[in-house]
Amino acid sequence: MDELMPIGRFSRLCWLSIKALRVYDESGLLHPAYVDPASGYRYYRPEQAATARVIATLRSLDMPLVSIKEVLAESDPDGVRDLLDSYRMVLEQRIDRHRHMLHRVETFIRKGAVMAYEITTREIAPADVIGATFTTSPDALSDTSSNAYHQLYAALAAAGASPAGPPRMVYLDLADDAWTIEASVPVAGLPASADLPSGLTLHRHDGGRAAVTRHVGPYDELGLAYREVESWIGARGLTTAAPPYDVYINNPAEVTDPGKLETEIVWPVR
Repeated sequence: MDELMPIGRFSRLCWLSIKALRVYDESGLLHPAYVDPASGYRYYRPEQAATARVIATLRSLDMPLVSIKEVLAESDPDGVRDLLDSYRMVLEQRIDRHRHMLHRVETFIRKGAVMAYEITTREIAPADVIGATFTTSPDALSDTSSNAYHQLYAALAAAGASPAGPPRMVYLDLADDAWTIEASVPVAGLPASADLPSGLTLHRHDGGRAAVTRHVGPYDELGLAYREVESWIGARGLTTAAPPYDVYINNPAEVTDPGKLETEIVWPVR
């Protein structure tokens, strides 16, 4: 016990709050060397201060507690470097995301508005499409739709057919966190008897009058555009006639700046 120091003294040695030390204990990062069973007081050894300072340093870098625990448990220096390198990549992605957010704010400042959409009605031509319908959550939409489009384009290639226009995504049902979506690609000349993989269908998207606008920017901002279009439809006494859909004007695989992605929003009306 002579080598131990109470938590208050240890906190001053480490330049950490008692609250932080308790969190580290509860998280399994740094347990006291001894806990008095009668009083519950925590006691630490002086050499534990080095570990406490490592934890504090990593926390100052916003490293999650679970990741810090992995670093502390790794005895191999190369393993520690690998863990730190993995977190470095996380920080780089975060910086890229914040840089993009800053760019978007600057764009809004130049425009003088957060969102400005020119919405019109237009007659849309019917189109034969090959489609895949699936149910997903909003968070998983990007990955799920990417897989669906991969299947669609692979099926077209196998059938010796080519796309007749940019891909679409139809929002069939947006119930809570279970969205039913159809990913589709317009085609021409694909016979109805074409042998398509299970889950893919060849059918027609009806044409007709629709409210249309163009969104320039990341896909995760499309919800804002849809709210504007829906409000515009209601303000003009129109009613929706079919589920809305996106038309992806440019290829996201070829656009390095998400702020330059172009999406046409089409909402059939009557």
